[in-house]
Amino acid sequence: MLADKVGNLLRQDYDWSKSVAEMKMPTLIVIGDADGVMPAHAVEMYELLGGGTVSILPDGSMTPHSGAQLAILPNTTHFSILDRANLLLPIVTQFLDAPVQEAK
Repeated sequence: MLADKVGNLLRQDYDWSKSVAEMKMPTLIVIGDADGVMPAHAVEMYELLGGGTVSILPDGSMTPHSGAQLAILPNTTHFSILDRANLLLPIVTQFLDAPVQEAK
């Protein structure tokens, strides 16, 4: 049964941190604040992608960054995230429309 297979899969330990840290493409992580994915885990993945290592310059702009982005939608679960298009659409659109910098 599918539910049994999914349950067995979810009970296995896995660690994607090495593979995530090797990713060089812009990446958007989106979770809900009441998601099954814990915010601390999403932040950890974001940091592995190089996110969070920027400084704000005097003109309000940011120093170059990895292209990783993290969005945590308020009052949102893993199942209701698609019902939050009013929040999700601007985030995804801005991410997809951003120019891509060459990997160094």
